[in-house]
Amino acid sequence: MTNPVSQQRLAKAFVDLAAGGESSEPSDPTGLLEALATHGTALLGDCAATVVYVPDDHAAAQVAATGADLVRLARDAAAWGEGPGQQARRTGHPVPDTELGGERARRDWPRYTPRALELGYGRVAALPLRVGADTLGALVLLGRGSAALRPELLELGQSLTDVAGWTLDRERRLSATRALADQLGEALTSRVIIEQAKGTLAARLSVTVDEAFRLLRAHARSHRRRLSEVAREVVEHRLDLRSRQQ
Repeated sequence: MTNPVSQQRLAKAFVDLAAGGESSEPSDPTGLLEALATHGTALLGDCAATVVYVPDDHAAAQVAATGADLVRLARDAAAWGEGPGQQARRTGHPVPDTELGGERARRDWPRYTPRALELGYGRVAALPLRVGADTLGALVLLGRGSAALRPELLELGQSLTDVAGWTLDRERRLSATRALADQLGEALTSRVIIEQAKGTLAARLSVTVDEAFRLLRAHARSHRRRLSEVAREVVEHRLDLRSRQQ
């Protein structure tokens, strides 16, 4: 019988997952995925764990597992688009405890099942990794022998997966916020330099501010350049638009 999970180990697992594992970069969740696989194995009895994460339809699948053989299995399953992890990711629903030697597993996962059996696993379940409103991956639990995976362990596995998904969603939102802030900062900087260039050019050519802006815009369009780049060169006295005055 599997020993009960200690509160200390359980708390550490949730803290690690909430902190994002060893990685602090939202664009590289490798540390978080590895932490999920490691804690899944450590806390869920005799189960081994693999994790698959696909941030979007154009990105390659990222996988983590507790051994080289399982990493290869998870990576191949992602390439095949087959297996319990892929099923949970596509449907957004858990794949219940399933006997790998049974007819269903052989029928639904014809390439995944023989490989898992060769590695000595007899049972499998998959728990969806939800990131916000999207299901972007799964935690796959593999048990040795024929004993069914206990429901309370699957519930714990889903809780671990939910915390990992919350962390990924938090980091994704923070990344989007940073990107928006950078864009707004760049737009503000461009606006400031353009206003400076309008004033500089108006004074230099003794024209109105509107006429100065027309000259800036005409030069940028005719040379297929960004208006802010032209404005900066005017302010820094690297571009003379006197010949553009009409």
